[in-house]
Amino acid sequence: MRRWRLPIALLLIIALSALVLRHFSQKRTQEKREAGYQSALRSYSEVLRPGMTRKEVEDYLRARNAEFRQMCCVETSNRFSTNVYDDLTKIGQEDAPWFCSEKNVYVAFQFTGPQRNTSGPTADASDRLRAVTLYRWLEGCM
Repeated sequence: MRRWRLPIALLLIIALSALVLRHFSQKRTQEKREAGYQSALRSYSEVLRPGMTRKEVEDYLRARNAEFRQMCCVETSNRFSTNVYDDLTKIGQEDAPWFCSEKNVYVAFQFTGPQRNTSGPTADASDRLRAVTLYRWLEGCM
């Protein structure tokens, strides 16, 4: 029984070391991705300032061939964004949990606009940019 203790202890030490190295490697990779996200956010925020119209923002994105999509209510805690679509441009993708197919990272251009008598959110050229933020979105979830 004693002759098995040393090999088992060595195996345990090697396995734990591998797990610790993997953890730190993943952490370093995530920090690099996060730095890239912050850089993209900064570059958009320097040019696209709050108060600009949706038309100005979308013209800027189109001029740079930046694909974007519209989504309602990026920040649901703000009552102003519930009636106006926000624009999202994808800047990254991360590992998704098993129950989702994608975990995408976007720069979100959050707009505000006048109250409209419609049944759902709208996107009008005169809507005003309220904020430029990062937005992580799990997609294709069960």
